[in-house]
Parts: sequence; C-alpha cells; structure tokens
Amino acid sequence: MKFNIDGPFWRFMGTLVRFVALNIVYLITLIPIVTYGPAQAALYGTLFAYDQHDDVRLVREYLRRFKREFKQGIVSGLLLLVLILAVIFGLSFWNAWDADSAYVPLVLMLCGAVVTVMIYEFLFPIQARFVNPIRRQWVLAATFPWRAFPCALLLVGIDVVALALTYFVPFVRVMMLLFGFCWVAYAKSLLLLWGFRKYGGYGEIEHPTYVNANSGL
Repeated sequence: MKFNIDGPFWRFMGTLVRFVALNIVYLITLIPIVTYGPAQAALYGTLFAYDQHDDVRLVREYLRRFKREFKQGIVSGLLLLVLILAVIFGLSFWNAWDADSAYVPLVLMLCGAVVTVMIYEFLFPIQARFVNPIRRQWVLAATFPWRAFPCALLLVGIDVVALALTYFVPFVRVMMLLFGFCWVAYAKSLLLLWGFRKYGGYGEIEHPTYVNANSGL
C-alpha cells in the first residue's frame, strides 16, 4: 500500500490536529476569565484568516491576535459581563415581584436580554474584523444584528444546537474540550463573513498578522 501524506484522510487529520491545538490554547487563555474578550476576538480573527488562507498557522496567528486585541478586548469583555449581570439581576428581581406592576419592567428586561444576546454574537467578531474605537464597536454590535437578522438568527441557532448537544450528549462534551469550541466558532465565522459581505462593512478591515505556511500549527 502506498503511503500518501497528501491524501484526503491525512489532510483531514492534519487539520484536526491544528484545530485541537488551537482549541487547547484558546481554553488556556480563558482561564483568567477576564481575558474572555481578547480570547474571543483573537479566535474569530484567526478563523477569518483561516477562511482566506487555510495554510495559516493557527496557534501562532491566535497568539498574535490575542496580544493585539488584548486591551480593547478586556474593556469590551468587562462591559459585556456587567451588562449580562445587570440583565440577569433585572430578570430575577422582576420575576420574583408578585404584582401586576412587574409585567411591564419584566417585558422590558426580556427585550434587554434579547439585545444582549445579539450584542454577544457580534461584538467580538466586529472587533476582530474591523478597526473601530470601542464606542463605535458597541454601537455596531447593537445595531448590525437587526439589519442582518437572518444571519443573527442562524448564529443563535448554532449556539443553541451546540449547547443542547453538549448538555444532553456526554461524548460531545469531550469533543468540545478537544476541538469543539473552535469548530463551532468556525461555523459561525463563515456566517459572519457572509453577513459582513451581504450587509456591508463597518470600518477598515484589520491588517492580517499571519505568515502563510504549508505545515505547522
């Protein structure tokens, strides 16, 4: 039997190893928790680059982007955390308030939760793709989903399916730890790039940091 390293099986295995390495590095950079913002921006930026050049060294590209997105990502990540906690507190408070007067604020908090989910879906991809100050990045993350509503729904759908499979299927939990986070993000990155092309760009596209290579992580 002739051993062909360029065959489809070995190319797939090589890609799988690269995604496993990227997934592990991504999870390591999430350990401080406050680094969630730069980690997400770096992951999406790396996968945007991979979509254009599939020979990019994923781990090196991720680490470059993590460093570049660090300051802005930290600020946006903390702001997003505050927003999420405020929405959770508001929902819990008004849901526990046993009075007719609680219905209106509860509905408003539910609307706020929907807006927060949309911001979460687009905030860091917009940071990864375009050069914008933090204020404009947030404005775009809050308004773009409603313009690109089909894209936003599909992104939420991917997250819901991934969470459901992870919760109900133990084997999927292992796959998520190995490479699943990156593969879910990659599926979402393809939708995001489609959405950015279809509904327009929002700022100067960030300059690439990658150096193409035929092999390596």
